[in-house]
Amino acid sequence: MAGYNLQFIAVFAICIGLVSGSEEQFRLISHLFHPNNYSNIVRPVHNESESVLISVEIVLDQISDVDEKYQTLKAIIWLTQRWKDDYMVWDPKEYNGLEQIRVPSTKMWLPDTIMYNTKSDGSNDPLMTVFTKMIITYDGSVDWSAPLTMVSSCPVNVHHYPFDVQKCRLQFGSWQHDGRFIDYDIGDFDEDLLNENGEWDLIGITGKREDKTYECCPGKLYPDVTFTVKMQRKPLFYVVNLIVPCVVISTMAIVEFVLPCNSGEKVSLGITVLLSMTVFMLVIAENMPATSDSIPILARFYVVTIFLVSFSTVMTVLVLNLHHRSYKLPRWIRHVFLEVLASVLCMKNQLTLPAQPTFYKGEAGSQFELIPQGFERGTYSDVKDEALLTTTEFMDVSENGGYRDGVNKDSYKRGTARLNRSVLELLGNVKFIAQRCQEKDCDENRKLEWQMVAKVVDRFFLIIYVICVVTMDMIMFLQINSLDNQSQHILAGNTSDS
Repeated sequence: MAGYNLQFIAVFAICIGLVSGSEEQFRLISHLFHPNNYSNIVRPVHNESESVLISVEIVLDQISDVDEKYQTLKAIIWLTQRWKDDYMVWDPKEYNGLEQIRVPSTKMWLPDTIMYNTKSDGSNDPLMTVFTKMIITYDGSVDWSAPLTMVSSCPVNVHHYPFDVQKCRLQFGSWQHDGRFIDYDIGDFDEDLLNENGEWDLIGITGKREDKTYECCPGKLYPDVTFTVKMQRKPLFYVVNLIVPCVVISTMAIVEFVLPCNSGEKVSLGITVLLSMTVFMLVIAENMPATSDSIPILARFYVVTIFLVSFSTVMTVLVLNLHHRSYKLPRWIRHVFLEVLASVLCMKNQLTLPAQPTFYKGEAGSQFELIPQGFERGTYSDVKDEALLTTTEFMDVSENGGYRDGVNKDSYKRGTARLNRSVLELLGNVKFIAQRCQEKDCDENRKLEWQMVAKVVDRFFLIIYVICVVTMDMIMFLQINSLDNQSQHILAGNTSDS
């Protein structure tokens, strides 16, 4: 029972204190905001020659978006403005120890602070119409804080995109009052409460105060405070979705050289790869600002890759042109490609012509003579003589040059003439067929020589293409590595400054 009574007494005392506190606060507010004592359109200074010093502080809550195409930064910040109001002063002893009150911002004088580099029509509306309450301390200190979504202009340097580090400014100042009436000072700025962004890493925030003179108002200094937000892009998304496919597609162009010329798909494969690179290039162009100040490193990478793929297609067309030639191979081409370059490329053993056929060898003094395959010249002559003797016996000619019994000389001549004509016709036909076969074999040999030249040139172009692709990838890797080192240096510098 005693414990219950104590609890009741404590609750009753608290309620009496609250009621008493509310009465004191009501009396204080009635006194401070009496029409004869205060007006929210009058600067809160007793001496008109004094300026109101505004301390501006920001807490970066989240980086919502960085639009490279429109070059804007959208961020959620907690903006705090602190100043001293000479009319908001009281003695806490007269109000039962009341040291702070909270009043709506519509009751108080507000500085016309705006963001100079706004990029949205309604970006400055929260600064002028925010309805958060103010904290007023008995010595006249005013603390006005509000969470705002600000859209500011941010000149994006896309030279190192997507491995870039950007600096975006948030510039605040008075729109109507120069330094004689309102002055600005830099307060604290904090990024510890920053929510993670999937695309950007915050490096740091720096602040600077400046006095500027504008052409519209000569002789007047307008103070402002500028907060610079430094952030680095997370490149993983772009590496996976843009760079890796580009490397794979450029590697696919190597297959264009490996594909045989007789397949008929070498040029088609090159054009397909080129179209794929063009599609990826269009995707990058959609996200890039239309500026000619600099070319992003990713765009340079794609341009060089497209040039290499186009060059590989041109080289493939040249190889196909050499492959389908059939006229006699010039001596200098045979020496340069089939002897020198083939030896350098270790292709000497792959370039061998078939053995020369023995169907077209003739004796000295004769235009044409068939020699069966497998016979030597002397052996075949003996066989031929034996065949002629057999033919003589068959024609009933005696060994001493006369005719045998029963053989008529006229009939023998007529038979011999018919036989000679038949043999000559047969030999002429066979000679024609043999000449055609010989010409066909010569054409095939010439085609084979050009095909061997095409193989050598194809291998040579393949090596050049691989060297160019590897060199380009190494240059890009070194540039990315140098950018990473610069980012680490900037981060270390900001850490030491803080």
